[in-house]
This record gives sequence, structure tokens and C-alpha cells, in this order.
Amino acid sequence: MQKIILSVFLLLSSVSIVNAADLFDLRVFPCFENQTVSFEGTIVTSRLRENAISRRSKFSGLTGKWLTSGTVDIESAGKKLSAEVNEGEFSGQIKVDSLASFTLSVYHNGQKLHLETFHFPTQADFIVVSDIDDTILVTEVTSKAKMVYNSLFKKLEDRKPVADTPKFYREVGKGNFGLGTPHFIYLSSSPAFLSRSLKTFIKNNDFPQGSLILKKSLTSGDHNTHKSEWLKQIVKKYPGKPLFLMGDSGEQDPFIYRSFVENSESPKIVKGVVIHEVTSRPQKIQALEEISLYLQKKFKVPFIFWSNIDKLKKSLQQHSLLKRIQ
Repeated sequence: MQKIILSVFLLLSSVSIVNAADLFDLRVFPCFENQTVSFEGTIVTSRLRENAISRRSKFSGLTGKWLTSGTVDIESAGKKLSAEVNEGEFSGQIKVDSLASFTLSVYHNGQKLHLETFHFPTQADFIVVSDIDDTILVTEVTSKAKMVYNSLFKKLEDRKPVADTPKFYREVGKGNFGLGTPHFIYLSSSPAFLSRSLKTFIKNNDFPQGSLILKKSLTSGDHNTHKSEWLKQIVKKYPGKPLFLMGDSGEQDPFIYRSFVENSESPKIVKGVVIHEVTSRPQKIQALEEISLYLQKKFKVPFIFWSNIDKLKKSLQQHSLLKRIQ
């Protein structure tokens, strides 16, 4: 994937660039104990100053240079703090009036780069970690050419959610899981310059808002390491919170999740793994069946793969993970 996308960008590198700082990505994590949020951002020094979700803006994603030093200011409801920038990255923590609804603004040299409003649960009983591509967003990752086209060339309004997933995620978000009220974390290996596009997709399709985690760039680590390391960090950010893991069979999600359970100090923290089956190849189905039997037998962790949402709901109900809903 990386080589294909890099080639596309090189072919389109003649697009004009202006020298101005811009925010690629803003990750925000609620801290339920003290009603604060921690944030992590990536910022560049040169970027097309236009609609951040346009195709041309996506093509400029690799031409932006990381802001190597300096500070950014983050503001929420009159509270402001400064964060040091190091090689395009900054982080910090800020108090908000309410996790249920708050706004963060990001400034650099007095210029507002970004404003975003968040709606998180004020308390969460468990954490849903969900992949994006082919888990909630049709991307066709099993075909590299289609994946690149869908991610970079297809208009945002033409991108489709995986069938029935918006309603299902909303049902989970309303507390219809037997686990209680969740906080959603969308964990993807997409690069940071797609952040605003993916957040817009989540919003436009009424998925529950959550924390979005992407890779800093296309070349910053491999897919497996990125997801595996972030799963460990999520456990540290939300100690003691049960996890529910959702992904697809197009890439490595089943194996990453299996390895996470195997190597966890407390495997029982994972209450279930759900995989959207996108290939239908006999070898892939057999591998999923073997993982399912292994995790259930050794760790008592339900592993469910699905292609029909109604059958998925029935399977979840059989494991006492989902209330009976329409």
C-alpha cells in the first residue's frame, strides 16, 4: 500500500504549496476520573490551505514538512495552555467544562488552525476499540488498487459505511451491550493527513464520536506494530476497563487481536472480539475458525466473525454480550 500511495503522490507533487502551519491530526482522550482530556497532535509547516477533506488536500499530505519546534496554544472554554512541538508532535492535558460537550481550539502564532467539538460519555464502563477500513468504512483493502482509489480519489460523500454498522454502533453506544456504556476508540493505520476526512465520515454517518488514532505518516512504522503498541497504551490509559475489539479479516486484525489476548497480563479484560469477514476464502475462514476455537477454549474470550449483522447480533446475544434489540 505504501509504495502505491507514494507513487501517486510523486506523480501529483506539482500541486502548489504555500508556507503556512496546519494541523494534520488531533487525538483526544477523555479522562473520566477528573473531567479532563489529554490530547496529542501532529502539525506541519507547509500545506495547501484549503478544504482539509478535498482530494487535492489529501495529495498534499506527504509534501507537508513537520514543524520541528515551537509551541501551539490549545483553548477550551476560556482555559488556554501552551504545548511544545517536537518534530511535528505535541501533547498535553486540559480541563473541560463537561466531557458531554466541549470544544478545543488549536492556535499557532496567533492563527487558529483547528476547532473541534466533542461529545463523550461522562463515564464509561468499557472501551470499544474499532478498526475503520472495511470494519465500518468500505475500503476494499484486499485489492491494493481499489484501496488507494477509495482512500484518495473517491469523494467523501460517495464513500459508504459497511452495511448496517452505523445503526449497530449507535445501539452499542446507547448501552445496549451487557457491558454498559462504552467509549469508542477508532484505531487505524491510515496516515494522519486523513484525520479530518475520517472524522467527517464518522460524523456524517452518525457513528458514535470517539478518540481517533492514526499513524503519524505512511512510513511511521508497520500496521501490526502500530496497532499492537496502541492496544497496550489504551490499557494504560484506561486501567481496569474491559475491552471489546472490532476489526475485519482483510488484513491482520484477527492475528493482532489474538496476539494481544495471548500476551496480556489479564486476558479476561478482553470481553469479546468481532471480525467483519470480507474475503470468503476457505483458507481465511479456516484461520478465523481456528482463532475462535483457540481463544474460546484457552481464554474464554468470544471470537465472532460475521458478514450478516443480524447473525452477529444473535451470536453476541448467545454470549450474553448484547441485549435483545431490534
